Amino acid sequence: LNPPADTAAESTGNLLKGLPLGLFDSLVLTTEEKALMGDIEAQNELGWMYDTGEGMPENVEEAVKWYRKAAEQGNSVAQANLAWMYEKGRGVPLDLQLAVEWYSKAAEQGLPRAQNNLGVLYEYGTGVPKDEKKAVELYTKAAEQGYIIAQTNLGWMYENGRGLRRDEKKAVEWYRKAAEHGNLYAQTNLGWMYESGSGVDKNETEAAEWYRRAAEQGHARAQTNLAWLYQNGLGVPQSDEEAVEWYTVAAEQGDPRAQTNIGWMYEKGRGVPQDDKEAAEWYRLAAEQGYATAQSNLGWMYQNGKGVPQSDTDAYKWFSLAAEQGNASAQSNLGWVYENGKGVRKDMKKALEWYRKAAEQGDDFAQKALERLAPQK
Repeated sequence: LNPPADTAAESTGNLLKGLPLGLFDSLVLTTEEKALMGDIEAQNELGWMYDTGEGMPENVEEAVKWYRKAAEQGNSVAQANLAWMYEKGRGVPLDLQLAVEWYSKAAEQGLPRAQNNLGVLYEYGTGVPKDEKKAVELYTKAAEQGYIIAQTNLGWMYENGRGLRRDEKKAVEWYRKAAEHGNLYAQTNLGWMYESGSGVDKNETEAAEWYRRAAEQGHARAQTNLAWLYQNGLGVPQSDEEAVEWYTVAAEQGDPRAQTNIGWMYEKGRGVPQDDKEAAEWYRLAAEQGYATAQSNLGWMYQNGKGVPQSDTDAYKWFSLAAEQGNASAQSNLGWVYENGKGVRKDMKKALEWYRKAAEQGDDFAQKALERLAPQK
């Protein structure tokens, strides 16, 4: 997972936080007075106060005004803050070209947040032509200054061979730097590297530890991955109850894989009382997000009237959606639907077509169906 750019403006020093109210009020006046007198850092600070509503009433237009004053005098933090306002259309009309322009000015001065955010724009081709090599260059500059999000982004580029030669060991190196400083994306990705044995010796116990750190920070993908380890007893003692607990918190955040897996736990009665209706409800939530496994499972529930009213038409609908995404089980079931004319007109040509697609992925039912139907070709 490649995390997004920063999503908050930056104070020059953040010196205003935690002060007693009376002293805070006095300092606000001083900051405003300094800003009016042309103090560049005070201008950025005042912009940040208007932007965040800390010490001043929130007013994004005023924030832009003060960021601009400081940015035009060369303050790199203000330049990055102004770029972010243009990138998000906050207090100004959204203008990605101006965002790039101001990020570039700040990045040239060595500000790591600007280097990272500009890297994200180049990586995805947002406001500039897509250029993954340029993104890597910018991430590297920020990462080498210790900027944690850039370290995570750079790790992802190394892991996936984006903008440079794939190097899983380098990916692990950068993920670890960020993970040790608490970045939940890096922790999750480092956990996956240990689980899959990519760039490091496979170690499911270590994977579970990194997933847990991110899961406890509320990261849904890490919660789902940790649940999977508990479900299968990999790196942790096998526990369906622990699996259900972690799947549930991830599913409630909308993670479709967790929703599918908790649905399966209800369908099978693993770690929870068996409940087809609850299973179908979780499958539906994931299916409506386009998750193929859930779509296939929901199709099966409709086909068999498990937890939902039996409906060949609905089964056909969900099998079709999953099959088009390459889900082998759904392809096999869709072949059966066409062969038997359930919810759709019987069509042996289409039945064979879907059976072949599933069989090519190793689906046993589809392979046997092709053997059975071979004389009918």
